[in-house]
Amino acid sequence: MSSSNYCINIFKYSRYKTSEVSIGDLHLGNNHPIVVQSMTTTNTNHTEETVEQIKTIFDAGGQMVRMTTQGQREASNLENIKKELRQQGYDGPLVADIHYNPNAANIAAQHIEKVRINPGNFVDGAKKFETYEYTNESYFEELQQVKKKLVPLLKICKENNTAIRIGTNHGSLSDRIMSKYGDTPMGMVESCLEFLRICKDENFHNIVLSIKASNARIMVHTVRLLVQKMKEEDMNFPLHLGVTEAGEGEDGRIRSAVGIGALLADGIGDTIRVSLTENPENEIPVATDLINYTLQKEDHQPIRSVEDAVYHPFKYVKRNSVAIKNIGASNVPIVIGNKKTGQDTPDYFVGGGNNASSIIKLEDWKGIENKESKYPLFSVKELNDLPNCELAFLKLTYSQMDDAFAESIKNKSNVVIVLDTDNVNSVAEQRAAFLWLMDQEIVNPVVVYKKYAESFNEESQLKAACDFGPLFLDGFGDGIWIDYEEESELGLVNKTAFSILQAARVRFEKPDYISCPGCGRTLFGLQSTTAKVKEQTSHLKGLKIAVMGCIVNGPGEMADADYGYVGSGQGKITLYHQRKVVKRNINEEQAVDELIKLIKQNGDWKEQA
Repeated sequence: MSSSNYCINIFKYSRYKTSEVSIGDLHLGNNHPIVVQSMTTTNTNHTEETVEQIKTIFDAGGQMVRMTTQGQREASNLENIKKELRQQGYDGPLVADIHYNPNAANIAAQHIEKVRINPGNFVDGAKKFETYEYTNESYFEELQQVKKKLVPLLKICKENNTAIRIGTNHGSLSDRIMSKYGDTPMGMVESCLEFLRICKDENFHNIVLSIKASNARIMVHTVRLLVQKMKEEDMNFPLHLGVTEAGEGEDGRIRSAVGIGALLADGIGDTIRVSLTENPENEIPVATDLINYTLQKEDHQPIRSVEDAVYHPFKYVKRNSVAIKNIGASNVPIVIGNKKTGQDTPDYFVGGGNNASSIIKLEDWKGIENKESKYPLFSVKELNDLPNCELAFLKLTYSQMDDAFAESIKNKSNVVIVLDTDNVNSVAEQRAAFLWLMDQEIVNPVVVYKKYAESFNEESQLKAACDFGPLFLDGFGDGIWIDYEEESELGLVNKTAFSILQAARVRFEKPDYISCPGCGRTLFGLQSTTAKVKEQTSHLKGLKIAVMGCIVNGPGEMADADYGYVGSGQGKITLYHQRKVVKRNINEEQAVDELIKLIKQNGDWKEQA
């Protein structure tokens, strides 16, 4: 069986065709365009405030808006919010976001176009992080309880032509799923499928699916697995994509682009939401840019297919390579960039002026008087005439990889391949090149390269994240080299390269912040708090810190975080070390200082240099 059957063709861009779903007057799936959406941060009981924010999202280009719906009171007020919006000329579909409360879902489904439920807590309630032993009979009994709660909602949705999103979050898998499958992609997929099978039995098909995680690697591999598992059970429901708790600013955008971009590149995704710890309208242009950039891949130059049995689309498997100096094997991916930068200093930079005739290791260059200590950068035509040296870089494209090249490169143990591309579908072409190298058992390290013929700016960052990120998520690449005509600000390209590697979780050069976008459940000033936490901890390289607005996903989404700062009441914060509660209900004013104390107590604090 082909390892690439999760999408139509990994060598040719094509949208994966899903079933059509109607959300009010909006059509999703099938051949319909990818839909952009966002979520309010207001209290859903506050009609005027919520209406104004929804209008702002629609005015920014959003096509669907979701609202937190904690309880029956909020669910009932959706009718007033929708009425007010319609009177003001806004007719885009509205979505209720439900956790823990099936009764609230039943009410919401009578008033608005779509209800999102979380299979991790729709029936099972809050996570206890307890492991249970299940027999086949006891597991079946729990599924019957799920059916008992879900079927009434399905009946109401049928009567009111309301759609459902089954939205699985990595951080809120039920204890039942965790006990049987653990914190795994298969567990996340099965959490979705349990509810889908009930819907199918009840002949309810107006469904959208999502599987989200703050870890872009987990999110990508799990969504791919969901697509495959649906195909095996003769299902093809539309997919909502997002990297949850992506954060804010540059890091939040790059992390989202790496995760969402990887799936869009394979034709997967019918609607997307970029979850930023910012005002919700800021998410819309980022999502739009990701879609527009992906659609440029249509009708790209043909890519020579290759045996893909060595490809692992559902888990991270690093390509095997040998080490040449500090490149390849178990070394973290290197960055080749511009030496004229401050904080984000590359490992190597390019010499030889505009001709880029050599690459210099910055560490070597700093320590010697002769600034001409360089490693040659050459073309495939020069491969057999390479002089004897400890390290050389060979730049070529996939189309130049043939039998003659394979024969020559196997005898060159000092050569690092710089994998170039001129294909608009660079992800597919460079992935094919890696698969070809693996099929040929060529183990030279590979630096992934692409040049942007434009001024490198914030929009270029998204493009680079879409182009490079998917390869590193799948274990391809021993280095990154983003080339450009010029950059809009000094050091932006280097900063982008390091951020892409961190978003793909292959190299950490700064703290990793997991922060949610906020919603009506948020219990403190999320944006200002996140900024304050970053300001005081930005020097703690590699430390993972989660800043979460409430307990819905908080403890679970911190599965691989070192420290968590989670809203537990109005103006109250609970601190976690990994998944364990350390201090409860701290006043918000003291909570950041208490977080710093906790980091110091556990020996993870370092003074700023």
